[in-house]
Amino acid sequence: MEVEYLIERLGPYLGGIDVEKIKEVLRGDTRGVERLLGIEGVSGEYAEELECMRIRAFVNRYLEEEKGLLSLYRELKSKGVAPSDMESLRRRLREVRRRIRLYKEMSRKCQGRSVSSSVRPQG
Repeated sequence: MEVEYLIERLGPYLGGIDVEKIKEVLRGDTRGVERLLGIEGVSGEYAEELECMRIRAFVNRYLEEEKGLLSLYRELKSKGVAPSDMESLRRRLREVRRRIRLYKEMSRKCQGRSVSSSVRPQG
């Protein structure tokens, strides 16, 4: 799911690759995708849950990083550092926020699947 999403989203920017052809190859051989995502050896029903957990972990990691960068930015600003001297910090903050948006969007796609897969019929 994560790899397909990235290919779909970034495909036109990667030299005009054929997005549908790559998605078809990935659907046919899931072993390569599992190795790429680090979930090799996990059964099919748990692979999606594991991938959703990884996505949530990335969201949490980047949210923590954003918090740290914001506090550093505020501290430097309060000490009177010129905004032009903090350009690399602002660039890193924009990059982190972009990644947060990306992984949050992927986690939204994951929510519908994880709710239905975690609810088991009683009986």
